[in-house]
Amino acid sequence: MTDYARAVRRAVLPRLKSDGTLTALVPASSIYPSTVPIDRTFPFIRYGVPTVTPLRATGLDSSSLRLSISAFTKAQMVGGAITVTAEDTAYLIGEAIVTNLDGATLLLEGGMHARLVWLSTVPRADPDEKDAWATTVTFRADVSG
Repeated sequence: MTDYARAVRRAVLPRLKSDGTLTALVPASSIYPSTVPIDRTFPFIRYGVPTVTPLRATGLDSSSLRLSISAFTKAQMVGGAITVTAEDTAYLIGEAIVTNLDGATLLLEGGMHARLVWLSTVPRADPDEKDAWATTVTFRADVSG
Protein backbone atom coordinates (compact mmCIF):
# COMPACT_ATOMS: atom_id res chain seq x y z
CA MET A 1 0.00 0.00 0.00
CA THR A 2 1.14 3.52 -0.74
CA ASP A 3 0.85 6.39 1.74
CA TYR A 4 -0.16 9.45 -0.28
CA ALA A 5 0.12 11.98 2.56
CA ARG A 6 3.23 13.67 1.19
CA ALA A 7 1.87 13.78 -2.36
CA VAL A 8 -1.40 15.36 -1.18
CA ARG A 9 0.47 18.01 0.84
CA ARG A 10 2.66 18.76 -2.20
CA ALA A 11 -0.49 19.36 -4.26
CA VAL A 12 -2.48 21.33 -1.67
CA LEU A 13 0.15 23.90 -0.63
CA PRO A 14 0.84 25.32 -4.13
CA ARG A 15 -2.91 25.46 -4.78
CA LEU A 16 -3.42 27.54 -1.63
CA LYS A 17 -0.45 29.78 -2.45
CA SER A 18 -1.81 30.51 -5.95
CA ASP A 19 -5.30 31.54 -4.77
CA GLY A 20 -5.61 35.32 -5.03
CA THR A 21 -8.56 35.51 -2.65
CA LEU A 22 -6.64 33.61 0.02
CA THR A 23 -3.34 35.42 -0.53
CA ALA A 24 -5.14 38.76 -0.17
CA LEU A 25 -5.71 37.63 3.44
CA VAL A 26 -2.49 35.62 4.04
CA PRO A 27 0.66 36.18 1.96
CA ALA A 28 1.74 33.12 -0.01
CA SER A 29 5.09 33.30 1.79
CA SER A 30 3.20 32.74 5.08
CA ILE A 31 1.54 29.48 3.98
CA TYR A 32 3.63 26.72 5.53
CA PRO A 33 3.84 22.94 5.71
CA SER A 34 3.59 21.43 9.22
CA THR A 35 6.72 23.25 10.43
CA VAL A 36 6.36 27.00 10.95
CA PRO A 37 9.40 29.26 11.38
CA ILE A 38 9.93 30.76 14.83
CA ASP A 39 10.10 34.26 13.33
CA ARG A 40 6.74 33.96 11.50
CA THR A 41 4.38 36.91 11.43
CA PHE A 42 0.59 37.01 11.57
CA PRO A 43 -1.42 35.99 9.69
CA PHE A 44 -0.08 32.60 8.67
CA ILE A 45 -1.36 29.16 7.64
CA ARG A 46 -0.02 25.77 8.71
CA TYR A 47 -0.77 22.47 7.00
CA GLY A 48 -1.45 19.93 9.76
CA VAL A 49 -0.26 16.37 10.15
CA PRO A 50 -2.75 14.12 8.29
CA THR A 51 -4.28 10.83 9.33
CA VAL A 52 -3.97 8.26 6.54
CA THR A 53 -6.24 5.23 6.12
CA PRO A 54 -5.40 2.61 3.48
CA LEU A 55 -8.24 1.50 1.22
CA ARG A 56 -7.42 -2.20 1.29
CA ALA A 57 -10.94 -3.49 0.79
CA THR A 58 -11.09 -1.90 -2.66
CA GLY A 59 -8.12 -3.92 -3.91
CA LEU A 60 -6.54 -0.67 -5.07
CA ASP A 61 -3.24 0.85 -4.02
CA SER A 62 -5.02 3.82 -2.53
CA SER A 63 -5.79 5.69 0.68
CA SER A 64 -8.03 8.24 2.29
CA LEU A 65 -6.59 11.10 4.30
CA ARG A 66 -8.07 13.38 6.91
CA LEU A 67 -6.12 16.62 6.77
CA SER A 68 -6.40 19.91 8.58
CA ILE A 69 -5.26 23.36 7.59
CA SER A 70 -5.00 25.92 10.38
CA ALA A 71 -4.86 29.69 10.04
CA PHE A 72 -3.65 32.03 12.77
CA THR A 73 -4.41 35.74 12.81
CA LYS A 74 -4.61 38.90 14.87
CA ALA A 75 -6.81 41.96 14.52
CA GLN A 76 -6.12 44.32 11.65
CA MET A 77 -5.23 47.78 12.93
CA VAL A 78 -5.08 51.25 11.41
CA GLY A 79 -3.78 54.08 13.55
CA GLY A 80 -4.17 52.04 16.73
CA ALA A 81 -7.82 51.22 16.01
CA ILE A 82 -9.12 47.76 15.13
CA THR A 83 -10.55 47.75 11.61
CA VAL A 84 -11.19 44.00 11.40
CA THR A 85 -11.25 41.74 14.45
CA ALA A 86 -9.04 38.67 14.68
CA GLU A 87 -12.20 36.57 14.94
CA ASP A 88 -13.63 37.95 11.69
CA THR A 89 -10.31 37.50 9.90
CA ALA A 90 -10.12 33.87 11.08
CA TYR A 91 -13.59 33.26 9.64
CA LEU A 92 -12.68 34.94 6.35
CA ILE A 93 -9.50 32.88 5.96
CA GLY A 94 -11.40 29.68 6.79
CA GLU A 95 -14.03 30.50 4.17
CA ALA A 96 -11.33 31.15 1.55
CA ILE A 97 -9.66 27.79 2.31
CA VAL A 98 -13.01 25.99 1.96
CA THR A 99 -13.81 27.77 -1.30
CA ASN A 100 -10.40 26.84 -2.69
CA LEU A 101 -10.32 23.16 -1.74
CA ASP A 102 -13.86 21.79 -1.25
CA GLY A 103 -14.71 19.56 -4.20
CA ALA A 104 -11.28 19.99 -5.80
CA THR A 105 -9.62 17.10 -7.60
CA LEU A 106 -5.86 17.47 -7.47
CA LEU A 107 -3.36 15.69 -9.71
CA LEU A 108 -0.69 14.04 -7.57
CA GLU A 109 2.86 13.06 -8.41
CA GLY A 110 2.80 9.69 -10.16
CA GLY A 111 -0.60 10.26 -11.83
CA MET A 112 -2.98 9.58 -8.94
CA HIS A 113 -5.74 12.05 -8.03
CA ALA A 114 -7.00 13.34 -4.68
CA ARG A 115 -10.64 14.41 -4.36
CA LEU A 116 -11.12 16.78 -1.41
CA VAL A 117 -14.32 17.11 0.61
CA TRP A 118 -14.79 19.72 3.34
CA LEU A 119 -15.67 18.15 6.70
CA SER A 120 -15.56 20.96 9.27
CA THR A 121 -14.34 24.40 10.28
CA VAL A 122 -13.51 25.22 13.90
CA PRO A 123 -12.70 28.88 14.66
CA ARG A 124 -11.49 29.70 18.18
CA ALA A 125 -9.43 32.09 20.26
CA ASP A 126 -5.79 30.99 20.08
CA PRO A 127 -4.87 29.82 23.60
CA ASP A 128 -1.14 30.21 22.91
CA GLU A 129 -1.09 33.77 21.59
CA LYS A 130 -2.57 36.90 23.18
CA ASP A 131 -5.24 38.62 21.08
CA ALA A 132 -5.04 36.01 18.32
CA TRP A 133 -7.57 33.71 16.73
CA ALA A 134 -7.16 30.47 14.83
CA THR A 135 -9.41 28.48 12.58
CA THR A 136 -8.91 24.86 11.57
CA VAL A 137 -10.47 23.56 8.37
CA THR A 138 -10.61 19.78 8.00
CA PHE A 139 -10.95 17.85 4.74
CA ARG A 140 -11.10 14.27 3.58
CA ALA A 141 -8.91 13.50 0.59
CA ASP A 142 -9.69 10.26 -1.27
CA VAL A 143 -6.84 9.16 -3.52
CA SER A 144 -7.47 7.09 -6.63
CA GLY A 145 -6.04 6.50 -10.11
